[in-house]
Amino acid sequence: MSATSTERPIRGVNVVVLSDGREVHLDDITTAAEGQAIIDDLDGAILGIEDQLAFDDGRNGPVWRKRAEMALKKKRRQRPGVQQRIGELRRAEKRAAQPEPVTLRKDVKRKAFVDAAEEMLTPEVFAEVWARAAERMPVAFAEIEGGEV
Repeated sequence: MSATSTERPIRGVNVVVLSDGREVHLDDITTAAEGQAIIDDLDGAILGIEDQLAFDDGRNGPVWRKRAEMALKKKRRQRPGVQQRIGELRRAEKRAAQPEPVTLRKDVKRKAFVDAAEEMLTPEVFAEVWARAAERMPVAFAEIEGGEV
């Protein structure tokens, strides 16, 4: 979960204002692709402001320049928060896309095999097979912290 989830919405901090005027809270970004689109929008706004500042010949006045510099600062400050959110979403998407761990499937198959063997074999034969397996692979039958493996 994002660190911003407990914070109140603050424009320019955890609420990004897009170039079309929409406001997006960082926690409302649900996919990495959506976050990347917001980063692209921020980058476009940053480049636009930088161009305006670079080509300002002084006609706009000091007040305009100060406001443009403040807007640029704010846009640059928003970028790391969005990047962090994208990272969280990419990690979550990657975890969700991974198949069930192989070890769990193997454990389920082994448990099913042992249960079937216990049903089909006499208790004496089953105990003998269990003891032979423990002799062949003692590490697998060793107790860990007082409990069974």
